Amino acid sequence: NDGKKFHLVSTIGVRPDEPPGGGDTDIAVDDQGNVYFTDLEGPLTEIGASVSNDNGNTWRKNAAAVQQTVVDRQWYAVDNGVSSGSFDNTVFLAFHTTAVGTFIYSSPGSQGSNDPTGGIFFQNSATMPGPLQPLAGDAICAQLRFDKVKRNLYYACNEGDHVRVTVGHVAVGQRMGISYANYTLPRTPGGGDVLNLFPALATDAAGHIYVAWIDDTNFNLYYAFSTDEGKSWSNPVRVNSGGAVTNEFDWAQAGAAGTLALAWYASDRAVPGGSDNMPSSLDNLGEATKYPWFGYAALITRADTARPKIAQTRFTSKPMHYGAICNAGTSCATDPSADRQMADFFGFDLAKDGGLRIVYNDTTNEFDGAGLYFTRQISGPGALGGGISGKAAANPVVAASGDANWPHYARTGAGPSLAHLDLTGLKISNPNPTTLRVKMTVKDLAKLLPPQGKTSSVWMTRFQALSPRPGGPEDIYRIFYVGMESVGGLAPSFFAGTASCQGTTPTNCKILQYRGEKPAAGTIDGTTITIDVGLNTGFGATINGKTLYSVTAHTFGRSNSYDDLYFDVDATEAFDYVLGSSK
Repeated sequence: NDGKKFHLVSTIGVRPDEPPGGGDTDIAVDDQGNVYFTDLEGPLTEIGASVSNDNGNTWRKNAAAVQQTVVDRQWYAVDNGVSSGSFDNTVFLAFHTTAVGTFIYSSPGSQGSNDPTGGIFFQNSATMPGPLQPLAGDAICAQLRFDKVKRNLYYACNEGDHVRVTVGHVAVGQRMGISYANYTLPRTPGGGDVLNLFPALATDAAGHIYVAWIDDTNFNLYYAFSTDEGKSWSNPVRVNSGGAVTNEFDWAQAGAAGTLALAWYASDRAVPGGSDNMPSSLDNLGEATKYPWFGYAALITRADTARPKIAQTRFTSKPMHYGAICNAGTSCATDPSADRQMADFFGFDLAKDGGLRIVYNDTTNEFDGAGLYFTRQISGPGALGGGISGKAAANPVVAASGDANWPHYARTGAGPSLAHLDLTGLKISNPNPTTLRVKMTVKDLAKLLPPQGKTSSVWMTRFQALSPRPGGPEDIYRIFYVGMESVGGLAPSFFAGTASCQGTTPTNCKILQYRGEKPAAGTIDGTTITIDVGLNTGFGATINGKTLYSVTAHTFGRSNSYDDLYFDVDATEAFDYVLGSSK
């Protein structure tokens, strides 16, 4: 439903990737609705590939999808052919082999659930079977892109003081024997090299190519364009302005002819050496709060001309990170103060109306832990040439009924909707200056039994707000919650608190938990749960900010509040709430 709520696609045992897994992942969908997933197997040893023909309910996997080892940074691109069928579909998989070079492999698209190989067994697309030669030298590379206008594959990679682009023309139905050429972009303007992170590549409706990158000397964001399939390139154009001073992690999407959209992270602090030389949140969270990062986006029209028009805005209303970002890849693991909590990339795409859709990490909580967030453009010009018209969710929010299924995904399909965990609305209010009131409504509260496989049912509202960090005076965006829990369907208890974190490695927050540190005053009236919490005393932490960010109600099942992975059942759309207001 366009990002208004999310559910885990599958549980352990039916998910696309069983352990060990290596972390780098990509996903793609073809015109038949087949879903392709790829992940690393073990410590950069193999690439695994999975396919689902039933919207994520079941998966088939090949744990060694390519013939190379010591691999990393894999990306998918799909050629849907020219027919409405699947026989001319191709899935391309790009990756690099450490100290060897870059490769683009291919597989026929999946022919359905009875096809044992389609989409999960790959061969080198550049040659017929035989010695596997790389397309170019080893590098850090952008997402692989297939342009259906010119029918070209494009693969942009950092190469010292410039970006190179590997280009291969793909005939309809062609999967192997593709001839590739490498082209060089202009030198990055800062006088040094391209930042040791991914560049970004996109193609528009005219088949024009755009490559964006960040300079590792001045940390500005640039792009260049080509109108002749990568053979020649424009001079670099600087994109960032205003508060976007030190920039990281750029991604690109292109829409209508001459229209380019970019998304990235930026800080308003200029530091010699860039983000690596900022204070680390893992080492000194208080000092790191002086270096806030925000999400930025730019829509560039006339982007394929010498006179582009750049419109820049922030896509986060609050900071999404503090302080240093380690850019040394896996080498960050050897330094206990190196902050790599945001990981290396985020998701960025265009909706059918041309609006931006962005998934990103927010680490501004008390753990410097990566919370996954989604944002969508709701107004302004879109990348496909039209205008975007919409509005953000607001308090009180109404939720759809009949969608509280458990399980949501299973080999036998979705389970029944659980009426007592089926959220129909959420309202926040301030009955007096020191009290926060939360009202959650559900379809039916006659029974409180937990989802099958868990011992408790939980109804919870969660948000972030400015609050002093543990052990210091500086404000960060702590995670607060208010909830009700029923063990085994018995009389419920009411609680509030701030999130705890179950770490899997030192200084690495993996699983947020809600342990009910403080009892709260709650009642049930028909299908409405009402909980009152003292703003200064009820959570165990003081709320200093006026805005409660990303207020969301959740229902789920759990067996304990310490290290259990919850069964998520339902959620409301998120909204921001200003204390003391009607909304």
